[in-house]
Amino acid sequence: MVVLCGRLEVVVVEALDLPNLDQNLLRPEDKSDPYCVVEIQSGSGGLHKVGKTFTIDDCLNPKWYFKLSSDVNQDVAGLRFTVKDRDLLSSDVIGTCFLPVHTFVNNSAPHHAELTLVNQKGFGAGVLKVTASFHATSQPGVTIGDRAYTKASEFKERVSRKIPKYGESINSFGDMAFLHGILQLKLERANNLPNLDSSILSLSKKDVSDPFVVVTIEDIDGEPWKIATTHVIDNNLDPIWDETFRVDICHDVASITFTVRDKDFLSSEQIGSISFPVNLVTQEEGINGTFDLLRENKNKRAGTLTLSMTYYPKHAVQSTFEVPDCLFPLREDNNVRLYQDTHCPSLPMPLLDGSGNVYQPHSTWRDIYSTIMEATQFIYMVGWSISAKIALLRDEGDDNRCLGELLKQKAYEGVRVRLLLWDELTSNDIKKSGAMSTEDEETANFFRGTPVVVVLAPRDRHSKDMFSTKMHFTMLCYTHHQKCVIADAPIEELPGQRKVVAYVGGLDLTGGRYDSPEHPLFRTLTKEHKNDFRNRVFPTLTSASGPRQPWHDIHSRVEGPAAIDVLTNFLQRWQKQATEHLDALVPLRQMDGIAVEYRSSAPDRWNVQVFRSINSDSAQFDWTSGIGLTKKKGRAFDNSLHRAYIHNIRRARRCIYIENQYFMGSSHMWPECRDAKAGNLVPLEIATKIEDKIKAGEHFVAYIIIPMIPEGKPADKVPQEILHWQLRTMQMMYSRVAAAIKQAGIEAHPQDYLLFLCLGNKEAPECVPPELVPPEDPATTLAHANRRLMIYVHSKMAIFDDEYVIIGSANINDRSLSGNRDTEIAVGAYQPMHTSTGNQLAFGDVAIFRRGLWAEHMGSAAPVGLDPGSAECARTVRQLAEVALRAYVEPGDAPTPHHLLMYPLKVNLDGTVTPRPDCPTFPDTCGSVMGARSKVFPSTLTT
Repeated sequence: MVVLCGRLEVVVVEALDLPNLDQNLLRPEDKSDPYCVVEIQSGSGGLHKVGKTFTIDDCLNPKWYFKLSSDVNQDVAGLRFTVKDRDLLSSDVIGTCFLPVHTFVNNSAPHHAELTLVNQKGFGAGVLKVTASFHATSQPGVTIGDRAYTKASEFKERVSRKIPKYGESINSFGDMAFLHGILQLKLERANNLPNLDSSILSLSKKDVSDPFVVVTIEDIDGEPWKIATTHVIDNNLDPIWDETFRVDICHDVASITFTVRDKDFLSSEQIGSISFPVNLVTQEEGINGTFDLLRENKNKRAGTLTLSMTYYPKHAVQSTFEVPDCLFPLREDNNVRLYQDTHCPSLPMPLLDGSGNVYQPHSTWRDIYSTIMEATQFIYMVGWSISAKIALLRDEGDDNRCLGELLKQKAYEGVRVRLLLWDELTSNDIKKSGAMSTEDEETANFFRGTPVVVVLAPRDRHSKDMFSTKMHFTMLCYTHHQKCVIADAPIEELPGQRKVVAYVGGLDLTGGRYDSPEHPLFRTLTKEHKNDFRNRVFPTLTSASGPRQPWHDIHSRVEGPAAIDVLTNFLQRWQKQATEHLDALVPLRQMDGIAVEYRSSAPDRWNVQVFRSINSDSAQFDWTSGIGLTKKKGRAFDNSLHRAYIHNIRRARRCIYIENQYFMGSSHMWPECRDAKAGNLVPLEIATKIEDKIKAGEHFVAYIIIPMIPEGKPADKVPQEILHWQLRTMQMMYSRVAAAIKQAGIEAHPQDYLLFLCLGNKEAPECVPPELVPPEDPATTLAHANRRLMIYVHSKMAIFDDEYVIIGSANINDRSLSGNRDTEIAVGAYQPMHTSTGNQLAFGDVAIFRRGLWAEHMGSAAPVGLDPGSAECARTVRQLAEVALRAYVEPGDAPTPHHLLMYPLKVNLDGTVTPRPDCPTFPDTCGSVMGARSKVFPSTLTT
């Protein structure tokens, strides 16, 4: 055993005489599909993965020539090599071998080794040829994190896999480039494909291959990352797809591969493929033509594929406020109102707007109540959860009737009240609230026999697959997550005329959401929250003891042309999911007094664009325009919400402020666990933005507020796995920022540019009403005794340069952003009169709203007068959050000075993320802050 501090370089050259683990009498051409995993073995026997080669299909003498590098600072006994055979669902071990550390540690030249592979029964399994070298560093104790540091460079040189070029096979070192921009693809047709269905099992002579195309990026480790899939054309050897794809790209790329596959009952089989190295992908004229398809690992032709591909770098794409190619265009002349929390009578500190007037926030549920009561024609609601039992107003003297009674009153007055709710499958007549407490069955029962029409819509997946399990998985695990209220309202300047008003955001009209910027833990349990108690962290607690789980959320109200787009979304969903109640809706133009063309004439009016994440299983799309819809396996989807985030991150010049319930993604760039299905680009785009700014000598700050704990018991498998994905995301981002700082040679900390924060409250003993009693459950006594709990961040909001805001229902994860999982909606908005100029940030309603949120989170100490894009502001926020976190974590009666806390992880100078010594588990729980991968649930559930 030797302690190594420096850089380790390994080249996996080739293997000889591997055994065939894929022997098949019916398919004698099938052979093992080998790849090699390289690990560092410590003196204690522990293993640290360095990386792995790409897979070579059907080959017993594979030649990889694959180079791996790793910065190490640990005790090393040697290197362990494991050659595996990749199968459809898993991999089998072919053989392993070991290279002792003394053979390569003191050599001036790389050590060449020819090692015998041994299988799990102890028999020989071929030979592996490798080279290894080690170079000591003069800075012991400093590590950058092997692959994470490698990924921080814009251009890399790695050994490329064998890439066929225009029907020829080449075997050479290829370039690796970081592509950042848009990839336009068109897949037209294939010709003369071989028939893979010609067997005695075919039901008919007409049975031939059922082809479709998969487009993948070959990433830095030689593994594919899928970016597009066409629909399947049944029984056709000359298929015509004629499909186009617009792909946002932020990837390390060695090649892009087009693979034609044959769809079978349970899986698919490769027909042929064509790959293009990155130097061809980036040429200005693009790639266009008909190319030979090659069979796997052979030069045998398999027909032709006609395609075109053009790469547009980020700087070549026009930067506009409008997100291009969306189903809903940018709409002018709207009114917008922004909300923080359900009830916001005041803020901890006074704020002045750009005109010098005192900023007065509005209360979401009070405004929704007014809209409901003023409606004369229609009230449409779409929600993840809507509870008929909750009261919107709870102040003294208010109308505190429950929402259900308000809606019944309006329905009996002749208003068309229509509710479209997610049908949560675990709710039923026995347990009406369901596992997720959505109360969909209770709400439907409440309105049964009244004029209110309630439709429970499961998250369906329409599929032609005879044995598909995805239909059942989709209905059980994915949701309709939109939260909208749409109604008619009077036009003040036009008596007798009415307009459409739409509320869009993160707030569900259900239990546990009512809260204010104070976010009390105990005080309101004897009144406002006596019958509305929620605590998912400690589910056995009640309003008799507390603490309650505070709830922070953000919402918006839109009037004008964009409100019609929100209404269109409701109508499209109703047409698809409420087919038995199509006559329950009346066209807008047939309603009395509705000014369909209403536009605001206010001087500070807004431009607004509606974005969604939704597919054709959930909405009846309008195909006439041909714009804004993408396809995946023939299923149309609208993923404009993801593209809106990417577009505005790329446009941002000084700062980004995000509040979101989850923050995970860009798993193709994670150092580990890249098999997780978290492909959204938001985290990587932010990290890349910061890298670019550092290289340009400019400062840029991204503030990201997330919950301290995903909702649920912190030690349970689902919250722990979500925390694990979030940690991987943070590690990727911080390692890239740290590498950029190092390359620029500046004195800075990664948290000068990127801050992860959370919210929490710890109250003084006098805040607990005397009638509350300690809980009997010993697992919950600490939270009550220490009078602390996180404030649950349920917001789904991003602000860019204080001028543009996105507010909606979408979390920053693939469930919300892929377009094919949860159903989401959001609005992006700005005021043309208040945009940034030069280095001067905008100071309109978006800017004052951000300041209002900071006042809520940081109290009178909030640095609302500082430039949020400056290092000074980032360091001030970090200092305030660190002080509050220590007050939250430490024992004693002292309350937190404000609610904003540093996220309880330690970020080191080199970008590594480690546990804090004072907070290895979340306070009052046994849940690890670092999280853990469960390997029980499919990653598509938790990402």
